Amino acid sequence: MKLTETVEKKDDRQFLVFAISDQEMGFNIECVREVLKPQGIHSLVNAPDFIEGIIYVRKYALVVISLRKRFGLKSLESGHKERIIICKVNNMIVGFIVDSVSEVLTVPLKDIQPPPQVLSLQNQGQYVCGLIKVGERLVTLLDLEKIVTGEELARLSEIKA
Repeated sequence: MKLTETVEKKDDRQFLVFAISDQEMGFNIECVREVLKPQGIHSLVNAPDFIEGIIYVRKYALVVISLRKRFGLKSLESGHKERIIICKVNNMIVGFIVDSVSEVLTVPLKDIQPPPQVLSLQNQGQYVCGLIKVGERLVTLLDLEKIVTGEELARLSEIKA
């Protein structure tokens, strides 16, 4: 392998691409632990609306967040493509419900564009950390640490099932 090929690979980033409504979004693969099929979610008392509840994965209770609700979108009936993406966020493991998961995308760092400033005016804009154009597709990259703030995670750790 040539040195230039090694350098190029170091400058690549991988993202898990998923869908919410008709939008493709992605999480940095380094934060993703696993992807699960939907399973029984136990409700939480006094939890914010976007918190679906908790699930048990290998004897551990994990908070599950609906990205649809977090972004102010209507909930859908659970579909056969729905998935729960388990991620590490601010030293806590959290699950995110998405409509479907499609691929792991490898992208050169130079191809990741900053979000346009107009997004900061929209509710969802605060969660966006970049954009990737793949052919005719546009993948919105999300910042996990902004989807769930440290303060919210602290509150969630105190909630009981």
